[in-house]
Amino acid sequence: MPTQAPVAVKVLLADDHALFREGLKLLFTKDAGFQVVGEAQDLLGLRDLLRLTQPDLLLIDHHMPGGDSSAVVNHLKHTQPGLRIVFLTGSSAGGVLRQLADAQADGVLLKDSSAAALLANLRAVMKGQRVIPAEVAALMAPGEGLLTRREMQVVKLIGDGLSNAEMGELLSLSPKTVDKHRENLMRKLEVNSVAQLVLKAHALGWLTS
Repeated sequence: MPTQAPVAVKVLLADDHALFREGLKLLFTKDAGFQVVGEAQDLLGLRDLLRLTQPDLLLIDHHMPGGDSSAVVNHLKHTQPGLRIVFLTGSSAGGVLRQLADAQADGVLLKDSSAAALLANLRAVMKGQRVIPAEVAALMAPGEGLLTRREMQVVKLIGDGLSNAEMGELLSLSPKTVDKHRENLMRKLEVNSVAQLVLKAHALGWLTS
């Protein structure tokens, strides 16, 4: 018997920027695993649209006209527990990100994620995982803003066990520059060794186990 193609995940997009929704739709048309079934530009008609489209996944911006998106998501997670909900936000403010996580969303992702990372995280959500990437967790941590984006990249690569030379090649930096980032990280995190740095990064949620 021929193998049946997997059923595409039905996605509802909720974002007040039409251009951003168009970009997401274009991305999803290139992936047979997802199908956009509806779009909302505000929160006012979202409940009716959910009922009409019956999506598997709601991808929602945190800043939407017509109400408080966090409150709406919190309500939906209680009334429609089978619906997967992911916040896709352009905010890097730790307080905002913590509020979104507290709303019990299945994921909190940044809008500047790569297309590949976004799709991989959404697949993880549809498998039942709660996804809050390391860069989001870092921004939510008590020391939010402590590290630069480049330093966060170096932290993750150190956690992966890469050498200065390997990190330099990946990041297009000289090994000397990478070593300087490593020194800055150890100073900022108040640790004396790479092992301590990795342990602290894990404790802060910057690295996955």
